Amino acid sequence: MVAIAPFRALRYNPDLVGSLDRVLAPPYDVISPEEQEELYQASPHNVVRLIYGRRLPDDDEQRNRYTRAKEAWARWRAEGVLIREEQPAVYLCEQTFVWEGRPARRLGVMALLEFEGSAGQVLRHEATFQGPKTDRAHVLEAVRANLSPVFCVAPDPQRRLHHFLDQITAEQPPLATARFRGDEVRLWAITDPGAIGRITGQMARLSVLIADGHHRFEVALAHRHLSASVMTYVALREDPALVVRPIHRVCQVTGPMQQEWRKRLEALCRLEPRGSVEELMQWLNATPGQGCFGYYDAGGFYAVSLREAVMAEWLLRPSVPPALAGLDVTILHQALLPTLHPAPQGSPVCQVGSRPWGGVHGANGQECWYTPDHEQAIERARQYGPQGCAWLLRPIPLAQVFAVAREGLPLPQKSTFFYPKVLSGLVFNPFDDG
Repeated sequence: MVAIAPFRALRYNPDLVGSLDRVLAPPYDVISPEEQEELYQASPHNVVRLIYGRRLPDDDEQRNRYTRAKEAWARWRAEGVLIREEQPAVYLCEQTFVWEGRPARRLGVMALLEFEGSAGQVLRHEATFQGPKTDRAHVLEAVRANLSPVFCVAPDPQRRLHHFLDQITAEQPPLATARFRGDEVRLWAITDPGAIGRITGQMARLSVLIADGHHRFEVALAHRHLSASVMTYVALREDPALVVRPIHRVCQVTGPMQQEWRKRLEALCRLEPRGSVEELMQWLNATPGQGCFGYYDAGGFYAVSLREAVMAEWLLRPSVPPALAGLDVTILHQALLPTLHPAPQGSPVCQVGSRPWGGVHGANGQECWYTPDHEQAIERARQYGPQGCAWLLRPIPLAQVFAVAREGLPLPQKSTFFYPKVLSGLVFNPFDDG
């Protein structure tokens, strides 16, 4: 079972901060330095100061981004910038956005996920790394609160829970409304014990998959002596507005192997020219089977599919578990790139890009720049000139993500991009009773 519970949230005081639009932020790990500065300028109370504060040249152990977050958190509470709700509530969050030219509306539940009652029912699909965990632990220890929710997905096969949540939005006015980068966010506080019981009762029969926030979840679990639960946003798997985007790769081919790249690529794959990125993406998203990619280099756009003999050889002797071997992202990083451009003595073969996405490590020390935006991927490859190439991928079906997670296997790094992200700053979960 998954045990969730209501909580007395801290929320921004609109009388002091004005529009909620100015104080929200995306999750810390998708904020670029430029976006960080924009958020700082938006409001002196923007949540970025807590979740992803600036690093300053004279920072040391006594004065740094974590101590500044602690000071801001205490000051905002003392000044009434953040105010505590009177009653425990389960929060309903609605995000309205445009996807593929059409309006979409995703509903999710914000509550506390209790560690003791949820053992074994929280599925994970990403590996975690010590650097981000150390960073999030410093934030948690400084502020003693959940500042951003872990984003989870739960199955709702008959859509009963979704219909119940939809009914609440129709009958009850929202507690708060905001617009952020063109999207609208609305928040409801559900305090009725009967309604809370219905939500928690239905959730108790489910497993949840962590979509975003693996590092935050593991840090919260390791610090359960501070809090026995973690603030969590749960979207429903059958909600048509739950979008899972692929993450595309951009490589910069360097060194003497650049001349051999195309020869090797044609030996491994079939390449069919396409006239534009739109035509290429249409082909990619309509093509079934494994090992199919959109590809761009200075020669143009290509529909790429792994040759049958190459695919058969890979699947016969994969270097990863069978559940992962057939994924396009695995085929790219484990079968294609190492053969196209072997890394001499383990050195990187591709240059790494900068935040917000940065580099993802593949076989033999390879690195790529990555983004969920295919047009951004093409533009980045063009900036690299003749050395640049972009690999465009298809999204991994959510059912397959669940299946891999149930086997306890992490997907390759940066395989999924759940969209839209859950914003930070709507509600906070303080660990004290104040």
